[in-house]
Amino acid sequence: RVLFRSAAVGSLSASIAGAAPAAEIPFGGWDSCPIDNPETSTCMDVTVTGGNMKIGKLSVNIPAGAMRIAGGVAYRENPEAEFGFDQVFIPPNDNSRGIYAKPIDIPGGALGIDLPFNNLFGLNKASATVESTSALPTVDAFQLGVKLPVKLKIANPLLGGKCYLGSDNNPVQLNLDVTEYGVLEEVPGFPDTAVVRNTGHTGQPFAVTTASGCGPFGVLNPIVNWRAGLPSSTTSNSLATTSDVY
Repeated sequence: RVLFRSAAVGSLSASIAGAAPAAEIPFGGWDSCPIDNPETSTCMDVTVTGGNMKIGKLSVNIPAGAMRIAGGVAYRENPEAEFGFDQVFIPPNDNSRGIYAKPIDIPGGALGIDLPFNNLFGLNKASATVESTSALPTVDAFQLGVKLPVKLKIANPLLGGKCYLGSDNNPVQLNLDVTEYGVLEEVPGFPDTAVVRNTGHTGQPFAVTTASGCGPFGVLNPIVNWRAGLPSSTTSNSLATTSDVY
């Protein structure tokens, strides 16, 4: 078995084009790749270096390093598939299910405006965190595509710890297609590792349902729905990111 430890080593060089400069984040290594799994043939790490997500009335800039998708890829024979095999995501062994994310501040907080006194002593501050669901991501190591069934945790001192947009049973489906290939490089200090820097992804149209679990017994769900403009149809939501794909 050969472990390539790269993303699409043999198929990217034919379609590389320049892209706008983005933040450069040091590569953290392959600790998230389940190389002990005999099915793992390729390790893949998508590190977001910037972007924007719009959901209804919310528009949030995604800072560099706020999200990663990392794990392994298995190639399983399938005569009916385009190339004779399916690409199957193998999650890490750390219960992350392959999605690593940090809270992102929501401009205007819970009320839509920044208030004095440190945003009303923090009571108006709100953040969103992308979390995995029971369904695993889907990746395409050759075309650098990523499909993420996720839920968004909305955090605020008054909302409690279970306020979500999307759920395990009804996830927010983020299907990211490559819109611009970046520059293919080797990664110093990591043999047999390649990175396609500044790869542009755009999400296919996606819908977002109403909030759940916000406040005691969900009594604040209507407030979150009002603030975010939920439910929001596919025409009201968008996602665009720039990533380094290892």
